[in-house]
Amino acid sequence: MNLDTSFRGGRVPSLGIAGAALWIAWITLIYSTDLSLGEGGASQQSTASAFLYSTSALGVTLMILSFAPSWARRHLLARRPLTLSSCIAAAMTLVVLNGSAVPLPVFAVCAALTGCMTALLGLRLAIVFSEVESRGMLMGMGAALLLGVLIYAFATMLLLCGLMVVAAMILVLLVPLAVFFLTLESDDASSAFDEETGEGETEGSFRPLSATLVRLAVFAAMSLFLLSLTRGYYPYLIEPSAFTVSRCVVALGLVLVAVAVMVAAWVSPRDAAFGELCYWLLIASVLVVLVLALLKVNATVMGDVSSVLFGLTCICLWALLCRMSFKSGADAVRVVGLGFGAACLGSTAGVGVGSLIYEMGMPEGLLSFVMAAAIILCVAGSLFLLRRDDIVRLMEPVKAQEPTTAGVGAESSRATDAESAGALDASALDGYQASLQRLCAILGIDFGLSAREVDVLELLVLGKDAKAIADELFISFNTVRSHIRRIYGKLDVHSRQELLDKVRGQAE
Repeated sequence: MNLDTSFRGGRVPSLGIAGAALWIAWITLIYSTDLSLGEGGASQQSTASAFLYSTSALGVTLMILSFAPSWARRHLLARRPLTLSSCIAAAMTLVVLNGSAVPLPVFAVCAALTGCMTALLGLRLAIVFSEVESRGMLMGMGAALLLGVLIYAFATMLLLCGLMVVAAMILVLLVPLAVFFLTLESDDASSAFDEETGEGETEGSFRPLSATLVRLAVFAAMSLFLLSLTRGYYPYLIEPSAFTVSRCVVALGLVLVAVAVMVAAWVSPRDAAFGELCYWLLIASVLVVLVLALLKVNATVMGDVSSVLFGLTCICLWALLCRMSFKSGADAVRVVGLGFGAACLGSTAGVGVGSLIYEMGMPEGLLSFVMAAAIILCVAGSLFLLRRDDIVRLMEPVKAQEPTTAGVGAESSRATDAESAGALDASALDGYQASLQRLCAILGIDFGLSAREVDVLELLVLGKDAKAIADELFISFNTVRSHIRRIYGKLDVHSRQELLDKVRGQAE
């Protein structure tokens, strides 16, 4: 089953949006003192501890899996292991909610397991969002953030009505439901496609990391570290009774961010490049927080602004990483795992250092010096690590194929196919392709293939690999892989030979 929602300039998977929204709502709720079953400061402290344990596990899991993307896809991100992991995460959520009442070792292990599950679900979502163009991706991310915050608001409303048990049950069910939506589409043929055609990365091979990815990962770790300094320091200055109001303000701020992202993508022209926007938002988000800290604004305001801009930074970083996978053809598990894993570890370190600064009782003068040094570090990092030209190129749209170019490409394709066939003349090849198109069109009608899936099917039968298909159709490598998985699933085949037999059988 595959549901798509059409937006101007791209197609965003509705199931992916639903899964991402539930995932965002779960993360927001589990890190909120509103649902903690402890009292006052105890619940606040357990929430801070849960963030450190969970985010550390999240970052480490992402980094490790980024070096074994094919293994992760087959053994961790398929339907069954992901469903099992979601059930474990749901059980661990109950323990985290009672963080102040359980032994510290048990709490730490359970919080870490929730982080591991967050990583798996995040990678599954990365695969989905790395298969659409920039505009569609941003629209989908904005919609997911908006829906996620609305789910959080609904759970908070239940709390205000005294329905704590109902709100807790919603939190427990969020991850299993997210996995359910993401795995409605059959992925059983995915691993068979990789094994039969060799399109996936082999476990024994190691592809060097691109310099752009490494620089982006380092900048992400640095920027999230600097942002999280304030997120680790200022919450201790806020009265526990004010946390609920603060959470509502942050939720409203995130709603505005989500709407702004969607509107910006909607009103932009079809061929708009969003690299410039993401570049300046990444830098501005960090600088705004650090400058406000240097100016010693109210602690509640600092906490709210830091949380909202933290969310905006994560959106920009996620968009750049997914786009890098789209443009380069590199596995989304590899790209997002490395980049976002580094960001999570940087965030964890920032919260830890911020908490340490508070516990040390650092004088205000010295704290101002630290913030000024952080501003200088951010500016230097943006100059040497976050290169504007690299970011702009990443977000450039794929150019549509011109009619004349298509004709040249078709002639080149025919020549290649003729050589592989042995000695077909041009007229015979044209007749063969016309017959092939008819057979594939019939299969498309019989098995419910989309128009693009029929195009991919024709090129598959001609013997082209995923990279060649991506080049000819001017779509991303990951998008081709997604189309091939769906074709295998709908036609109920598990190898290219079975696919060929299916097409030949249609002619008999």
